[in-house]
Amino acid sequence: MRYAEVAVDAPVAHSRTFSYSIPPNFNVTPGQLVWVPFGRRTAQGVVVELAAAPQVELTKDILQPIEPAPLVSAAHLDLARWLSRYYLCSLFAAIAPLLPPGFERQVRSRVFPASGDNVDLSGLRPETLEALQKLETASVLTEEELARLLGRNGNRELSRLLHKGLVRRRVELPRPRIAPRYQSYLLAGPAYHVPGASDEKKLSARQQELLGAVRETAAPYPATLANKQFGNGVAEALITKGLLGREWVRIEREYPPPTAWPEVAPQPTLTAEQADAAARITEAMDNRERTPRVFLLHGVTGSGKTEVYLRAIQHAAARGEQAVFMVPEIALTPQTQQRVNARFPGRVAVLHSGLTPGQLFDQWWKIRDGQCDVIVGPRSALFAPTPKLGLIVIDEEHEWTYKQEEAAPLYHARTAAFELSRLTGAPVVLGSATPDVESYYHARRGRYRLLELPRRIAGANSGNGRGLAKVQVCDMRKELREGNRSIFSRELSQALRDCINGGNQAILFLNRRGSAPMVQCRDCGHVATCPRCSVSLAYHATHGRLLCHRCNRLARMPGRCRGCGGKRIRGLGVGTQKVVEEASALLPGIGIERWDADATRAGSSAEDIMGRMQRGETQVLVGTQLVAKGLDLPNVSLVGVILADIGLYLPDFRSGERAFSLLCQVAGRAGRGPTPGRVLVQTYTPDHYAIAAAAAQDYPAMFEREVQSRRELGNPPFSQMAHLVHQDVNATMCQRQAVAMARQLRHRVYAEGLTDVEVVGPAPGVPSRLRGRYRWHLLLRGRNLHRFLEGSAVPKGTTIDMDPAHVL
Repeated sequence: MRYAEVAVDAPVAHSRTFSYSIPPNFNVTPGQLVWVPFGRRTAQGVVVELAAAPQVELTKDILQPIEPAPLVSAAHLDLARWLSRYYLCSLFAAIAPLLPPGFERQVRSRVFPASGDNVDLSGLRPETLEALQKLETASVLTEEELARLLGRNGNRELSRLLHKGLVRRRVELPRPRIAPRYQSYLLAGPAYHVPGASDEKKLSARQQELLGAVRETAAPYPATLANKQFGNGVAEALITKGLLGREWVRIEREYPPPTAWPEVAPQPTLTAEQADAAARITEAMDNRERTPRVFLLHGVTGSGKTEVYLRAIQHAAARGEQAVFMVPEIALTPQTQQRVNARFPGRVAVLHSGLTPGQLFDQWWKIRDGQCDVIVGPRSALFAPTPKLGLIVIDEEHEWTYKQEEAAPLYHARTAAFELSRLTGAPVVLGSATPDVESYYHARRGRYRLLELPRRIAGANSGNGRGLAKVQVCDMRKELREGNRSIFSRELSQALRDCINGGNQAILFLNRRGSAPMVQCRDCGHVATCPRCSVSLAYHATHGRLLCHRCNRLARMPGRCRGCGGKRIRGLGVGTQKVVEEASALLPGIGIERWDADATRAGSSAEDIMGRMQRGETQVLVGTQLVAKGLDLPNVSLVGVILADIGLYLPDFRSGERAFSLLCQVAGRAGRGPTPGRVLVQTYTPDHYAIAAAAAQDYPAMFEREVQSRRELGNPPFSQMAHLVHQDVNATMCQRQAVAMARQLRHRVYAEGLTDVEVVGPAPGVPSRLRGRYRWHLLLRGRNLHRFLEGSAVPKGTTIDMDPAHVL
């Protein structure tokens, strides 16, 4: 008897597999997707390994394979095992991101009335009898529908009915909802002429015409064209008579190319620093045994980091290997794709959630078949099925968007890339103008190899060698004292006029969307809040509604205050929509466009927005952090930061570092062309260390301040961190669970004599209520926290986030 260890799609403990016997008529291999019986249901599973003996005495058979060949390679199975262990999620959840799109399916289970007249209905509840009557009328229902009809404990009552034979169940195993697309072609010639075929003289006129057209065409003749020109059935008749052959060719679904960008110049001459960086990376690719295999490319904005990436990718392609090029935002994918396509035409695949499932499916198989040299995309691109991985590039590595926060596994793409590098030997290149403090700390200590690009370079799109943009801090307290009530300082207002009059473009940055972040009654102070989240509702003038930025709940703008009935209700604060209004009043008649999450939801794609900016149709671009990351716009000479204080005082130990990075990144958008750049930073706290360091664009100053603070408090990189979030619809129960969990963990720390594990909290989350569920959280600081948490009993509704990007 042969056995397989299977990771099952079920809420089970991390790394756990289940033993199944392999029927004699099946031949399964590790990485193959299969259907297996699991309890009273049928579930998907992935064969992790073959075993000579099972874990249990009695085993069930694998029902059938879903795909005839394995979908996950051996290296990626090892990566999934590590993800499951480190991020404390089920093994199937860790494997799921590695599967092709559309393969995650649930079994359809239908329930039928029992056949026969001798059906004993005695002892059943009235609700059950009523449900059975409805089942008899409908003749068939899904399991979920019947369970709802059965009322309280419906699933348990359904199991009882199945056991007593009062209902019958039939399980349908669905095929993947996405399949390859094929094009049918007609072929003629001796190889396709069947001996003893029908006499061509007996063919109808249309059949003779089609046969002649196929023979005269040098290329394969599309069957769709034959049906259109000669009628349906004519081609089939010729194939049946043995005069034509048919060939099916797999085709890709249409993938819209990005908006045309200015052509990237041929390979430029590298500076000494660029050449040294590229040489060190390619040397590591040639010698996989050398350590460390992680490089931190620290280069100021416009210093040519992308060209170093491309040279390293070019070396990987020359070795017959593939490279993964990750970007922090989907919005940056088209620009990156265009640059990479110019260097590797027709050999670039793109993976991101903006594609349709069918397009993702085609791209996945294209990568799997080795037809691509480069895979471009956000964090999910790391899990592309690369058969020969030679290089991993993580651009803007400091960005928190590389952390998965929505569903298990809650991985960080940077950490997962290190493990994939260990498994495959592929070097990892981290690039940033403002590296993550933890990354720079490890590079300074020799864990990573530090590569520096300290100067901007000359070039068509890369600046003119004049250096970084000049940054000026505007104290808005002084503006207010001197009577300026506008959201623009007098310096920024004049700078905008000068910029536009000089034929240049400007970016206005504010990391807050909408028109006003809160709506308040001027009489009693009541603030409109979301009924499901403990946050204020923001006013959006474009649709005249209030919107919760946490759960997207819409509400009408109140005419009267709910607290006192007053009518003096006003929006307070400023968002990107308000900035557009003020800029339009200041600069009438010019092209002003907004780029934030609301604009993209309304139908303005990133490609369209950037295309208009490149063509000069937009002179002022107003946006959130989307405009701060990696954009190369040579005609932008002015950047205005409307309010630099947003996010500066969040209860998160990384808030200062993030504010500094964001300001430096957005400042780097100015002065990348022939005109010197200028940046105006408006703030109410000009003396804050993050703003002062960003104004001087002094990364070492910010780094030293952050490292000193974190060393004193024991925060990363001097420890590991885990974030436990408890959620419940009942506020008291949520708090009790958090308190009990903290007590349990502290008891373990004391009982095991651990001196390097600290439990902080619990405390209410920020916000304390989200989507109708109350939140309490606690933090763990220490070493090997994933191993410490392995044996802990975690209450239902609790999320464990290893190495969290946010601790709110």
